[in-house]
Amino acid sequence: MANNPFGITPDAVLAMVQEAHTQQATELSREEAVRSAAMALLAQVGGKTVGEKDLVFEGQRFVLPAQYEGKLGEAINFLQRWKEQQGKTHEYSKVFKYRPYDVAHALTLALTEVFGTSGMGESWTDMFGDEHHPQFIEVTTGVGTSIQVPWDLMALPILGPNAQIEVGYSRDRSLGLLGKLSIKAPRAVKAQVEGLFKVVEKHLAVSSLYKGKALIGGDQMMPTFLDVRKVNPAHVIYSDDVLQQLNTNVWSLIEHTDLMRDLGESLKRAVLLEGPYGTGKSLAAFLTAQRCVENGWTFLFVKPGDDLDAAMRTAQLYSPAVVFFEDIDVIGEAGDPARVSKLLDSFDGIGAKGAEVVAILTTNRKDKIHKGMLRPGRLDAVISINHLDQSGVEKLVKAHVAEDMLRVMDYGKVYDSFKEFTPAFAKEAISRAKRYAIAREGGKPTMLTTSDFVGAANSLKPQLDLMHQADEEKTSPSLDKALREVVADVMDTVKFVDDEGDEVTIGAGEGLAVDREELPV
Repeated sequence: MANNPFGITPDAVLAMVQEAHTQQATELSREEAVRSAAMALLAQVGGKTVGEKDLVFEGQRFVLPAQYEGKLGEAINFLQRWKEQQGKTHEYSKVFKYRPYDVAHALTLALTEVFGTSGMGESWTDMFGDEHHPQFIEVTTGVGTSIQVPWDLMALPILGPNAQIEVGYSRDRSLGLLGKLSIKAPRAVKAQVEGLFKVVEKHLAVSSLYKGKALIGGDQMMPTFLDVRKVNPAHVIYSDDVLQQLNTNVWSLIEHTDLMRDLGESLKRAVLLEGPYGTGKSLAAFLTAQRCVENGWTFLFVKPGDDLDAAMRTAQLYSPAVVFFEDIDVIGEAGDPARVSKLLDSFDGIGAKGAEVVAILTTNRKDKIHKGMLRPGRLDAVISINHLDQSGVEKLVKAHVAEDMLRVMDYGKVYDSFKEFTPAFAKEAISRAKRYAIAREGGKPTMLTTSDFVGAANSLKPQLDLMHQADEEKTSPSLDKALREVVADVMDTVKFVDDEGDEVTIGAGEGLAVDREELPV
């Protein structure tokens, strides 16, 4: 062996083996030390100092309560029962006021912070001996990002050899689905369990998946994130009056939240944005969402068909928050009393709870808004977003055309040709003006002139006229008209019978006519 080609002697091999065992033992002792320190930290966080309140460990002597004097057997029995109780499995549970996957994510962060690992990769065995593997779910954490979080029942050996944790949810009547943690572990680690719950709560407060984020819809299990980067604020132009109204009634609340609270101003408001198609109502959602994310507010974008009530609950849960509901007239126009009533109850409900929630509604048809929404106390402000003023037109042109290409511009003439346009039409006119310049110069233009913009605007006016005509022809029947039609349809199918059940004709020779216009409302 001494002359083997590797030159390793038996003594050298023995020394290597001994070193490996020593290193392994050292690593194990370090791991145990880290775990013990982590458990002690959790116990301290959970409120445990030295021991349970019935037992105090101090000094060098056994000290028993006076009541056990001369009753050593009873004292021994008490200590034995206490020891047995510490080894028995207890169940601890806590419901957090956050959505379920938010809690699952915070649990992972908490375990990793305290123990250096989530410790949730082990299987568990049921009473029949069947092995169950841990379950992880992919949860969206932002636009294009996700993470695996633990779910359902799994082993939690960090708290004991047979400890288990169940990650799930509970239903709250007011707030909807809430995250719930249930832990089965020995009574001896009760303080550590309480400490773990507190660390989870801390991570929810500072690292919530949803609080202070921009979300879409009312999904209570896994909300979708809104990409607020899609809109460049410099390209969204409103008239000076509209900007002032948005700043006063919406954005000032978001940007000066603490000041509003100090002044005693309510952060529960409802604002209606009304105006025709193409005026930038939906773009206001993105601008508002950007301000929300920058200032720690939660933003929820709700479309017709989404669960508005669930979105309101999420907003209340993650307040301060803004709920932006598009095309609110769709509910009123549909004539569904139940949906209208539910919507109004949602608004009234958040107010009764004192939540800091701003509801922003949009409509293209303010005449179709349910009158119950318009009474004072439900709507705090109505902002009309319509055509741009001259200042707005000038800003829009400068936002979409390089400054060095704008020469000898008469913005008064440009505004006169644009003043009937919504911002959407105005943007198209600016794009068309560029094409006018390309055609004029036969290539990349060096400049855009006033005549380019005026000519482009004039070429769009026939299209604008056609759109107005289409709007006039596309009118929905009023509710009383629709009711008349329903009653008339019923009357048309009525059959009259005699006492024996045979069909008879009423008004023979003259017939029975239903005047659909004269039916009572």
